[in-house]
Amino acid sequence: MTCQWLRYLVPMAVSTIAVAGPVEIYRTGPEFCPRDRAPSAPALSEKQAIERARTLLPPDFCGPNVFVSGCDTDLEWANGAWQVFVQQYKQSGNRKEAGGLTHSYVILDRVGNCLANIPGTELGGRN
Repeated sequence: MTCQWLRYLVPMAVSTIAVAGPVEIYRTGPEFCPRDRAPSAPALSEKQAIERARTLLPPDFCGPNVFVSGCDTDLEWANGAWQVFVQQYKQSGNRKEAGGLTHSYVILDRVGNCLANIPGTELGGRN
């Protein structure tokens, strides 16, 4: 009788493991995703949205350090929110190399309250 249960449990356990994927982790809390601005505050400009997003990244995310020379940003206004994509790069001569480095998304409402702060892939995960 015990062997019959194992015959059903083992494939179920294996299929559960195979389906499970990476768990997304968001940066939360007042340091990484503050919601401290009044809805009546002035709307952010593009420049202000980028500056605000950069302040919500982990310390030294944009370097400079041994691995990261800086960050490039791409900004989009969509669905009533600023969506800021921040990509690390390593300076190599006149080129900015992003291969093997990580990125992050910071989504802000129109006045700069954080809606989400989503880390990108780990080092090397994009290559």
